[in-house]
Amino acid sequence: QVGRARSRSPRDPTRPCCPSLGVTGRRPRGSMTMAMGRPARSPSSPLLETTSMDGSEDSMSASIMRSGMGRTLRPKTEPLWRSHDAKAQKNGQRGTIYWVGKAIMGEDGSATGQRKKGASYHGEWGDNKKAGYGVQVYPSGEKYEGQWSNGLRNGEGTFWAPVGKAKKLRKVYVGSWENDKRHGRGTCFFKNGEFFQGLWDQGKMHGQGTLRYANGDMYVGDWHQGMRSGKGTLNKANGDCYEGYWLNDKREGSGSFFYASSGKVFVGEWANDLPKAGVYTQASPNPDQAGGVIRTRELPCLRLALPTEVLEGALSAVRNARKGFRARTMPLQRLFSDDEVDALAGAFEQVTREDGSIGLHEVQALCSQLGSEMNIDRVTALLKGAGFLADEADEHDVSIGFEDFLRLIAVLLEEEAKLDHATTEDDDAGSDYLDSYMEDQ
Repeated sequence: QVGRARSRSPRDPTRPCCPSLGVTGRRPRGSMTMAMGRPARSPSSPLLETTSMDGSEDSMSASIMRSGMGRTLRPKTEPLWRSHDAKAQKNGQRGTIYWVGKAIMGEDGSATGQRKKGASYHGEWGDNKKAGYGVQVYPSGEKYEGQWSNGLRNGEGTFWAPVGKAKKLRKVYVGSWENDKRHGRGTCFFKNGEFFQGLWDQGKMHGQGTLRYANGDMYVGDWHQGMRSGKGTLNKANGDCYEGYWLNDKREGSGSFFYASSGKVFVGEWANDLPKAGVYTQASPNPDQAGGVIRTRELPCLRLALPTEVLEGALSAVRNARKGFRARTMPLQRLFSDDEVDALAGAFEQVTREDGSIGLHEVQALCSQLGSEMNIDRVTALLKGAGFLADEADEHDVSIGFEDFLRLIAVLLEEEAKLDHATTEDDDAGSDYLDSYMEDQ
């Protein structure tokens, strides 16, 4: 490099050949070695600039030294694993991807050379997760075909399960999914031959739906968390029919039952799936009923004294006996609308304690806010009647959460309605007595 920078004109023998080294005359061999070798570093500057034989700066040599001490640098390349990883990122439509099953181990813990059945997926991807439409086959042989989102079953899809030794696929569920669970409207075909068509919530039957049983019975009505709860009708295969209210998969509340074999109807109050109090009468003849009406011997005509009062007393006794159970277990959707829940939540938050509950005096204040003035004794009796306070418990032990508060208000409103009904009947009775007295006069 220094040699290329020399002047080709004749050189004065007395002129220094390297001004920076102060060497005059012809240079010895050692000086040539020093000039051609690695330049020396000075304490003040990291790199030593070299000059040509005539004192001008050699820009080519300086730039090379500054960029890497005279060495040629290789261009920076991306690691191989990065390019392979980018190719492995799954987006859009891809071919079938297989997952190898786990190795089967022997009794001694050594590998047998066999593997369990693996899984496969064919469909669309998004951000390296299943997204869009795809078909998934699970190691158990189950199969899902439908929509995906964020790696989970979301949207409309169909699920199959293998049956028998031949592992023939049987359709299990057709409908909506949310986060890998049945959610929305769908139809499920159970293994025992039953099938349900209706609404689902997080994998459970919830809302309006129809269930046809294996024995031919059919229920049409409301569901709550996988159980019959609310108003519904059960049509039995033998012709019997129940229409009324349910709670936790049992008949609870008012309802009517038609007995096809006798043609009679019971209308009244039910508790724990059994009739408790009501009216049992002979229905009109029905030629299409399952069986003929059984004829019995005629009995003397008997009349019940005060039949209305006896019936109402029996119905009231059943309702009071089941009041606490119904208040604690009935779904809140049957008690209040969404707007009523929001209004009660605002009032509840104003008197809530630090632990999110309220005590006896807060319950009394909230009842007064709702227009029902009650003393402490009546509030205590209301809590005990609803099952939220034990008989031997002290008033300081009262700790009511928001859900229990809603159920307590429902019991209170029912009692207030009964009092208003009784007052109205008393007024009607007094008015009838006054009218009768005026007519006699």
